[in-house]
Amino acid sequence: VVAQKLCPFASAVRNPPKLRLKLLAGRTEDALAAEVAAEAASICSDGAAHETALLVVDAPLADTLREWSAFYSLSWRLQSEALVDQQLQDQLQLVLFHPRAVRSAYSSLMDDDAADFAVRSPFPTIHLLRERDVMAALKAYPDAEGIPQRNAARLRTQGAVACARRLEAVYEVT
Repeated sequence: VVAQKLCPFASAVRNPPKLRLKLLAGRTEDALAAEVAAEAASICSDGAAHETALLVVDAPLADTLREWSAFYSLSWRLQSEALVDQQLQDQLQLVLFHPRAVRSAYSSLMDDDAADFAVRSPFPTIHLLRERDVMAALKAYPDAEGIPQRNAARLRTQGAVACARRLEAVYEVT
């Protein structure tokens, strides 16, 4: 996403560092939900050191969540426990990235749509963003509504095979 400049706001979190990258150690869905809730509370606390967080699910739970549908289903619980139960639903957004993610609930991995790579990552990842930062960025960016369509067009021009190779190359480095 960053290397392909799919998110025009990503570079703003680098200087000074406003992004927390955390490997989630939870081995169960209960533990994972507790970790996401703690991170959500941290981002919303006064004087938080970071504005956004990428929370990467570690193995073996990542193996359990290998299928996009399982991770997507878990996200409802995470929304409930990390945001709603703490009354943070108006302050945070929870965005999912996954190795097999698809942009539409009506598409499937069989469709081979390169645009799906805009929401793919090497490992199941939960992105927490503060709502106020998202709104400020959207107001400052011309034609923010068109970002998803531009990203889809850019990735489709590159093709699903090239996008898949880029994602697979990450595994070679790790």
